Amino acid sequence: MTEFTLLIRVAWLALGLATLAHAEEGGGGPGGEGSGGGGGQGFGNEAKQQRIVMAHGICMGLAFAVLFPFGSIILRAFSFRNLVWVHGGWQTFVYCIALAGFGLGVWLAVLEDQLLASNGHSIIGIIVIGVLLFQPLGGFIHHQIWKRKQSGTVWGVGHRWIGRTALILGAINGGLGLQLSENSRAGEIAYGVLAAFFFSLWLAVVVWKNTQGRRNEKDDLRGEEKYSTDSDISTGRKNDRV
Repeated sequence: MTEFTLLIRVAWLALGLATLAHAEEGGGGPGGEGSGGGGGQGFGNEAKQQRIVMAHGICMGLAFAVLFPFGSIILRAFSFRNLVWVHGGWQTFVYCIALAGFGLGVWLAVLEDQLLASNGHSIIGIIVIGVLLFQPLGGFIHHQIWKRKQSGTVWGVGHRWIGRTALILGAINGGLGLQLSENSRAGEIAYGVLAAFFFSLWLAVVVWKNTQGRRNEKDDLRGEEKYSTDSDISTGRKNDRV
């Protein structure tokens, strides 16, 4: 099964779950009996609506505050055979979770007429999910070029920074979603603490690996200078860099 096929199936699953939930509310439609006399919201009762809101929040919160950052940490903190494929598989799996939550979120936004919410939550979510759809392609192209040239690529730079930007936007958007749903103060604090912990860990690993990379480059340069100096001494020539 290709990644694209998997994503399509998860999207259909999310849509199916949303439709089933709507049907269970007795609603044949926004104006049906199941609307609770509200005149068009399409929910049987507030309790069921809140369960759907909660499912959306859990899927998206886990994806952007915990699982996506952890997938990035895996790539930088470990080193073993086929690591890049583990990273790609993990992030694709997490994207499927986010896609399921996204399907529920779009359904809620349409029925609640919040697609153009004042705080931008829905629009930011659509943009982030849309951008992340192309991340596997960028990572795959970078990996194929890197295997041949053993050097960085534009695709790799784009993959890293688009991913980082999308994760930060996604985490911020989670806070906007809590604000939109009028979540409890305790829920907002719990989300903030969890997101802060995993993003701090992610940032620490990124800084550590970048620092380690620069140190290795300096060691390589010192090794080249030493080799060049030893060669010049053995041949009776001076080193131009001395």
